[in-house]
Amino acid sequence: MDKHVILLALAVIFLFHGCKGKHESNNSAQSVNIKLDLQKEMKSIHDIDLIKEVEIVNLDCDEVIIGNIDKVIRFDSILYLMDKSQNNGVYIFDVDGNYISTIFNHGNGPEDYLQLTDIFIDPEDSTLNVLSRIDNKLFKYDLKGEKLLSLKKTPKSFTSMQKTPTGYMGYMSNWIQDPNAPFNVWLMNKKLEITRHYFEIDNISQNRSHADGYAFSKYCNTFYYITPVDYHIYVIGNGNTEERCQYDLGNYQISDNLKAEMLNDERRRELVNRYVHRFYNFQETKQHLVVHFIFQGQNLVAVYNKETKSAEVVKLSPYEGKYFIPFGEIIGFDQETIYTTIEASNLKRIWDGKDAHNNFEEKYPTQISNMRKKIKSIREDGNPFLVLYSIN
Repeated sequence: MDKHVILLALAVIFLFHGCKGKHESNNSAQSVNIKLDLQKEMKSIHDIDLIKEVEIVNLDCDEVIIGNIDKVIRFDSILYLMDKSQNNGVYIFDVDGNYISTIFNHGNGPEDYLQLTDIFIDPEDSTLNVLSRIDNKLFKYDLKGEKLLSLKKTPKSFTSMQKTPTGYMGYMSNWIQDPNAPFNVWLMNKKLEITRHYFEIDNISQNRSHADGYAFSKYCNTFYYITPVDYHIYVIGNGNTEERCQYDLGNYQISDNLKAEMLNDERRRELVNRYVHRFYNFQETKQHLVVHFIFQGQNLVAVYNKETKSAEVVKLSPYEGKYFIPFGEIIGFDQETIYTTIEASNLKRIWDGKDAHNNFEEKYPTQISNMRKKIKSIREDGNPFLVLYSIN
């Protein structure tokens, strides 16, 4: 049997039947109250038991110019990079940074998409799925993105979708398509027929789409949803929803009476700068619960240790281990990795060894040497670099 078929079969078993053969959903669904102290002096993300290894992927090539990376998926040995905000394309590389193919079908044709909003892998049929919101299209490509296998119509104009063992889960991103059913989360069977809906969109949130961050995540066979404008994480099952965790941010949490003032755009800007407005990403790992948010203009990560039942808010300091690099811009999580990007121009000044204000080679000689061994050259105007932080 072909080794790739075996790998895909194992991936399906892993994704849909839990981790290491264990059913995790009952344990994952237990509600946890997590208090975050934003006045406490913050540690570096590298000084807690979270990140195991760091690797840099050079995406620079002559075949494509990547405008922006809004989402990344790693499946088997392939990386899928979605650029929905600039180029409306999907770029496919292997984990060593070798270019494979591009999906770029933005247009009005029957096999084109009008608004690329999400990508996900369906391990059951071994397909890359590409979602278009405005025209309600779901494209299924082969895993190398070279062949369109099928085109389906979604029942709602979803901005994000997630494959589940029984079908699909879709997110409306606060857009009310039907006034009689103003819900954010919809469950569907494998034929894309709606079976349930959850989380009514309130007046404060409606029509306020969040362009960055992702509402869904999964850990083993458990699926999560981040509600907008509050601090709860929910587990979504086939017949119900359960609170996984509730975060307490003390004085930096927007109170219920202030949420109504978010309708005023001027007041909204003031509140967003004063409080933690929302969570951008949530991810459960084997040892931790992790959320990414912005506070007073600074990207931060809160890490809850499931064993010690303690939480730390950490800053995204530069990595000084094998390499010396800035932490990068977070573009997503999965249960094994934090993905960030670094602009080529930013990494080149470090690779060069110094700039007008810093002598990196003098301070980090081993790290700079390791970087030059890993990356032979850097074009200042080249594609962004992808950084993979393996997590516990």
